Amino acid sequence: MKKIIFISIILLFAISTYSQEVKKDSIFYKDKYYYSDNPDYEKIKVDYLKINFETWFMPGLGYTFYKPKGDDSTGVFNGIAVNYLIFANMAQNNNPGPSHLRLYTKLSIVKSSKKGINDLFCYSIGLSLSFEKNPKRSYLVPFFGLEFGGLSQSQWGTTGQFTPTLGLHIISKRTLFINIQGGYVYPITKFDILQGLFLEFGVNFALW
Repeated sequence: MKKIIFISIILLFAISTYSQEVKKDSIFYKDKYYYSDNPDYEKIKVDYLKINFETWFMPGLGYTFYKPKGDDSTGVFNGIAVNYLIFANMAQNNNPGPSHLRLYTKLSIVKSSKKGINDLFCYSIGLSLSFEKNPKRSYLVPFFGLEFGGLSQSQWGTTGQFTPTLGLHIISKRTLFINIQGGYVYPITKFDILQGLFLEFGVNFALW
């Protein structure tokens, strides 16, 4: 019995040692697995992390253009937007689902082109998803999304709104996002006047 126990311990130790020896770190990149014993592994890992990463809380600025349907009485609005990238996940692989995901929020005070119309305060939170699951690039990636928020102005009051969006990640890197997007604003109230087209150019950048 003692011999059996002793032999079992030796076998378990050997199996454990062998498993530790053969275990390797690996990366699935460009449809191929690369293991840590590959002489180019570190270089490949750097390239991999350029397009596969998570990032949080990146501040940014943008320029917003908004053309309501009733622009003959409201004018056309434009101005600077402050936007915050809350979370972004880039996972470029062959798994189902989008490669680029963003959750963001933005605030803007836009001015009307028509005299006598007060500034409009816009606020929203948005989600965007890329059309492609593995574009294998960090530039010119098309996406779609949806924003929820509100519009507030002293002459019309406040209304909620939602906006389906389409856009393009001109650049999408760990420390820099440059996006252009547009959509159609659907207000909850004052629909006949405030529904309309919006366009936005935005930049998010890391401070560290």
